[in-house]
Amino acid sequence: MNIDIDGDKKADVSLSIPNIISIFVLFASIIGSYYTLNGKIEKAMAMPKQEVSAKDIDAMKREYDLKIEKVAVQAKENMDDIKEIERNFRRK
Repeated sequence: MNIDIDGDKKADVSLSIPNIISIFVLFASIIGSYYTLNGKIEKAMAMPKQEVSAKDIDAMKREYDLKIEKVAVQAKENMDDIKEIERNFRRK
């Protein structure tokens, strides 16, 4: 199928059956995704909000503190390794 938009009797757009099917499938998948996500969002909005206790917050803070401490220890070990490499391979 050739489509002449500007009227110069030359095809501006050429569509074949596979192209039309591909466009239809693309729109169908986008529309299906929209309705699927919309239903899940409405379901999630209808659910009661979860309460976060102070105990959970404290546990999360401890976990972050331990992760930060682990990163600090690893950074110190890396610095020590770099200094050792510099001492062993220093140009004379």
